[in-house]
Amino acid sequence: MKEIRKLQVTAGGTYILTLPREWVESMGLSRGSPVSLGFENNEISLIPAGSRIQQEARSINVKSFADRKLLELSITASYIQGQDVTQITSAGDEPHEWKAWSRDALKGLVGVEILEEYSDRILLQNLIDPYKFDLVRLMEKFSRNSSAVLTDAISSLVSGNRDLASDAFERGTELIRNYRLLMRLAILSSREKELRRQYEIDSLSRVIVNVIAIREMGRIAYYAMRTAQHVMEFSEKLDPAIAEPLVRMERETTEMTRRSFLSLIERNLKVASQVIDRMSAVRELYEKIHESDQFMKSGNRLPLSLIIRDIRAVAGYAVALADDAVLGVFA
Repeated sequence: MKEIRKLQVTAGGTYILTLPREWVESMGLSRGSPVSLGFENNEISLIPAGSRIQQEARSINVKSFADRKLLELSITASYIQGQDVTQITSAGDEPHEWKAWSRDALKGLVGVEILEEYSDRILLQNLIDPYKFDLVRLMEKFSRNSSAVLTDAISSLVSGNRDLASDAFERGTELIRNYRLLMRLAILSSREKELRRQYEIDSLSRVIVNVIAIREMGRIAYYAMRTAQHVMEFSEKLDPAIAEPLVRMERETTEMTRRSFLSLIERNLKVASQVIDRMSAVRELYEKIHESDQFMKSGNRLPLSLIIRDIRAVAGYAVALADDAVLGVFA
């Protein structure tokens, strides 16, 4: 709803503008109500002081998402998109297993609980206040933990300590939950100017860069977790001739990941370029392992092939994160 009105000038030289009565009353405002003024991207905003965007409950009909996977994906999407309340409804003639599916979906989401439950519907409520987070610090912690999962997975493979790989895998699965939280916070910041100020995000362009970057970071965490999973499947002692280039490959990749995040946060074009250039070293190590006689003779060639593929994927997404950093320099 738009309306054209002319600016007026006071005797003191400031500008004033009258607002449509119905607009003011619909926001619950009256004479003397405090409002917050904002200016960003050549747009002036006016919102009730201290208020946050209110959303209607997102409704998901079980009949439209009868498959377990589809229902889980729709619940996750509602969460990531910033919905505080999601209602899952049933016509009543579907098998009640959809309720168990919904509960399982919540295990992958941080801060969501069942608020109400009836025979034909479940009401999900998000309990997390986005204003209590520091988005950059949360991203930094996520990046460090992803690298730790990859490092521990390869250390487990070299040392033969499979318990360490199991621990790394469990931490990796927890990272996936945290990734969804990061995406939720980033998307919420695109809609709330006050939240962007809280996160010290200076423009909507920067919000877009953050969303893309978190996406890359989620892929890094995923492949680090998968590396740990494949190490758990490895049943023999690793040949030292393979261990040496494999450790080098992991260290090179971990350093790329660290520096790509650094280039993103510091908006450092030089560091981003260095990360991109280091990908060739990872490819060379990948080929060295893949083409070695020890690899061809290994009885665990399949899991080993998956492990080096996953490490290369982590390096590839580190390069993608460095590309995002380049965008961020000019955001």
